[in-house]
Amino acid sequence: MLRAIETEVLAAREAYSFIKRRPGDSDTVLGLYGISLFGLERGRLMRASYLPIRFVDDLLDRDAGGIDDPLLYAQELRTHIANNTLTTTPIEQQLHYALDILESKAKPADNPRMDFCNAIDAIIFDRIRASERRVLSAEEIEQYYRKAFDPVINITLLAIDSKLRINDFPVLSYGEGRVYSARDFKIDWERGIINVPNEVILSAGLSSSSPFVEVESNPVIRDWFHQSLTITRPDLIDAQLLLKQSQEKQTQAVMNGLISPMLKFIDAS
Repeated sequence: MLRAIETEVLAAREAYSFIKRRPGDSDTVLGLYGISLFGLERGRLMRASYLPIRFVDDLLDRDAGGIDDPLLYAQELRTHIANNTLTTTPIEQQLHYALDILESKAKPADNPRMDFCNAIDAIIFDRIRASERRVLSAEEIEQYYRKAFDPVINITLLAIDSKLRINDFPVLSYGEGRVYSARDFKIDWERGIINVPNEVILSAGLSSSSPFVEVESNPVIRDWFHQSLTITRPDLIDAQLLLKQSQEKQTQAVMNGLISPMLKFIDAS
């Protein structure tokens, strides 16, 4: 009981820090606390799982500070998770709590420890490719979406006691990737995270160093984003149907919290 209270306090502090650095994402924190409506432990587990990984993501994106070498920090944290040698820092305490419970719930095909490692690997990959303004092929971008979002979705589903996993509706991963890439196009491009395929960039007569104003207005780039979102929409609708058929109220509520904003963005684009 004492450990649960300590974790809740640490998560509350991290949630406050998250809102301070990203006030526009306050709904995310509200959603994390809203999960407690389906059980206090489920909500606490989601907060202890999500907020530390989000801190690492923000740290490597330079949205969070306080760490001298963010890349080294992420690499060492990944090692601590993989080797089960998490320390008593606030971030690692939360992850230790989360992993203990997630592993106790895990089915034979689940591997939450590796999911956390894979999530950090994707964050590290983003930091490295941004520093190089590295371009990827269409296939590599789709693979990246799965690597970035699959582990997070699986952790979420395990945390809320769902029988479903990301392989039941992979659109949640590639859908997030496609939608967020369109939504955050300007921010990502200026940071060096290029989620437009190399072949599309070349056919548009551009390069990875082209100014954003030229890239944004290019009809080839605009058409590529439009097609990407258009083919994603029916898959998201199918995912909503699957969620309804699952009769898992908590899963339907949490996953629709992801799907509905994606559909809204697509419809407005």
